[in-house]
Amino acid sequence: MKIHILHSIKIILFTVSLLLGATQSGPTPVYYSNQVAILMYHHIVDKPEKPHMLPVKQFRQHMEMLKTNGFNVISMDQYIDFMTRGTAIPNNAVLLTFDDGYDSFYTHAYPILKEYGYTATNFVIVSFIDNRIGIPKLTWDQMREMKEEGMSFYSHTYDSHKYAPINAKGVERPMLSHRLYLKDKKRVETQKEYIKRITDDLALAEKRLREELGNTRGGVAFPYGTFNDEVLEVLKSMGIEITFTIKKGMTTKKDINALRFDAGNIEYTAEKLAELLKGQGKSSAL
Repeated sequence: MKIHILHSIKIILFTVSLLLGATQSGPTPVYYSNQVAILMYHHIVDKPEKPHMLPVKQFRQHMEMLKTNGFNVISMDQYIDFMTRGTAIPNNAVLLTFDDGYDSFYTHAYPILKEYGYTATNFVIVSFIDNRIGIPKLTWDQMREMKEEGMSFYSHTYDSHKYAPINAKGVERPMLSHRLYLKDKKRVETQKEYIKRITDDLALAEKRLREELGNTRGGVAFPYGTFNDEVLEVLKSMGIEITFTIKKGMTTKKDINALRFDAGNIEYTAEKLAELLKGQGKSSAL
């Protein structure tokens, strides 16, 4: 008799605990829908030396915040389908992006992303991968390994992530979106020369990504976030419809050039990032 009573009490307590848990957790709030919050990161490091070097611990806190607050990380394929085909995406959709192709994506970010079951895209400066330039970058082998686990890699141009002179005085501007000064000819590029230069650069980046990773879709993150009508026309002629800027805001199907939040800035604690994203139902650009 006592055993039956104790068993009944345990069942009652278990049921109550489930009910309390359901009441406490409740359904996930909808902060926004039919929009994507695209987060931009750069370098994930142990000891940051610059504002855009995010500590590993802080990046992990960001990922934990997304999980515990009901945000849904989507893949680049899901994002492209949403933008080009109108395919449905979950509420509170988040796209994780990284710029520049630093090897810290493999050594520091990738293990954390796998732990949370998240996917992310890295926009690589392809010439830096081919020629091993500057701060250690990803290798093609590393990217192939990560692609097998759901990561994706797209273009940050082949070799146009630079400032270059636009006149004889040496004034410099981002070279993808400006006609350059040709020192040996003592003149500025013609429109035809400019279009050929940027076309060759963007096409080579896509070619190398197809050769090494088997990419079948294209997308470009503009260096420094700058672009012009000529760049857009060149990309359109190449069949590339998906582009990314560094302007803050939520991205809807109307935003051909995607907006991104600079989550890789050390000032964005997990709490501050959560507050920012949760406020997007009230404001599309904070």
